[in-house]
Amino acid sequence: MRIVATSDTHFPFSADQVPDGDVFIHGGDLMYTGLPDEWYARVDSLAALPHKTKLFVPGNHDYHMEHYEGLARAELRRIAKVRTIGTHPDFAMASLPNGMKVLGIPFVTGLNGWAFCRGEEWVLDYLKSLDFDNNYCDVIVSHAPVYQMLDVVNPDDPHFDFEHVGGLALNYWYHSLKVKPKVWINGHIHESYGRLLTEETAFYNVAMCDRNYEQNNAPMVIDL
Repeated sequence: MRIVATSDTHFPFSADQVPDGDVFIHGGDLMYTGLPDEWYARVDSLAALPHKTKLFVPGNHDYHMEHYEGLARAELRRIAKVRTIGTHPDFAMASLPNGMKVLGIPFVTGLNGWAFCRGEEWVLDYLKSLDFDNNYCDVIVSHAPVYQMLDVVNPDDPHFDFEHVGGLALNYWYHSLKVKPKVWINGHIHESYGRLLTEETAFYNVAMCDRNYEQNNAPMVIDL
């Protein structure tokens, strides 16, 4: 099964920018300002994709999704054939065509006033409530990265020290899991686009926009 994953598109994008595959995953920040006047152009971008299965996990720029969640979820499903996951425990997970399961985590921390922003303690309590060890998922899609996993701001700028800004709750929870996911997909930190392989999990930061908000990073292809 071929997963094609991207995030942090922020602006409309074309189907030509996205490789073909069985499953398309968008890891959040579909929008830029997050205001309603942006919404339908983004929905049209998703609708143009030919992938049979399409999943969306919102990010901190996606105010429209948080403020009008019921309507937005319904429009994504009806117009673009996209399933939104992660915004509520009742639809935190989805099954892929090959039977693998995906967990969505839209929440970010330390960004008061942004969409889906919660405190670290809240995020950790939420993750524990999912009982992951008994509801195992092969793929996790979080908008924010795990702390120290593809989460460095300004990695190539000699004028700044490296700064890890990933989720502490995500880090604690991940390391507490008895069985780790095969794949963890995130975005959020544009500068840390790339792949990091560990013994147990392959981490992918799939942010399409670079630090200048230019769509210069290609979606990643993940074969499972």
